[in-house]
Amino acid sequence: MVDRLERLLNLIIALRASPRPMSAEAIRSRVAGYGDRPDEAFRRMLERDKADLRALGVPIETVPVDRWRDRHGYRIDPARYDLPPLDLDADELAALALAAQAAGLGDDARRGLRKLTVDAGPSATRPADPPVRVPLSEPRLLALEAARARREPVAFAYRPPGRGASVRTVDPWGLVHRSGRWYLVGRDHDRAERRAFRLDRVEGEVDVVGAPGSFTPAEVAIDDVVPDGGGVTAEVAAEAELAWRVARRAEAAGVPGSAGRTLFRVRSRSAEELVGWVVGLGPGVELLGPPALRAAVVDALERLAGQGRGR
Repeated sequence: MVDRLERLLNLIIALRASPRPMSAEAIRSRVAGYGDRPDEAFRRMLERDKADLRALGVPIETVPVDRWRDRHGYRIDPARYDLPPLDLDADELAALALAAQAAGLGDDARRGLRKLTVDAGPSATRPADPPVRVPLSEPRLLALEAARARREPVAFAYRPPGRGASVRTVDPWGLVHRSGRWYLVGRDHDRAERRAFRLDRVEGEVDVVGAPGSFTPAEVAIDDVVPDGGGVTAEVAAEAELAWRVARRAEAAGVPGSAGRTLFRVRSRSAEELVGWVVGLGPGVELLGPPALRAAVVDALERLAGQGRGR
């Protein structure tokens, strides 16, 4: 099956790239996977491969290769085969960001999303870094992400603890996950300050109240939703199979480390919470520093090992 798939791909590439139709003889001599077959076997194989590719929607054309029209060749017209340029609007980009998050993708998805053009009105703009850390459970996230991508101010009713709801107008800079809760970070128009809003305290719909491109977003990090003077930060190395889990808690995208691992900076409400989280992920995640937190992880692992030996 692998050999056949490779042969089909080789045939597509050859027919797509050839400046003129390729005869059966040219395919047999130039396309890997055909030349080692007897004449009749080659003919049956080529006919079957063409039929299968056409059934998949590949536009293989049969055209004459001489003026008498008694010899034919094959080609793939790029105008019929190639995908048109992608021109996604902000809602579509937001949906892609959500899908990438659901699939556990990270830096590769961010780089791909940055290349996609977002139609933000009369002129197309590109978001600086579409965040790939948005969950699927909060119904307002898609609207907020779309407004962030278009750089449109939004308004919503917000109810702080112990107070009544009031309408807040905000430039949405980004969305942040923290300890199981989701926050919108942006500039509060009424208070003219940077603020974070817990999404479970937003009531009703989110309304767009400004034109696309109305503001320039600022950088958003986990510090925006960690109380002043609280929390601890650590450097963590994660193996490939666990990197997506660490990335969901990290302050920013990871960077390549040694032995195929990815390095992240993570922040937690307390040292105890961070140590417990690292230990719970198992040997695929290593806390590198600061030294005091690393020592706490080592102590926790030694206690667990001692408990195991005592059973």
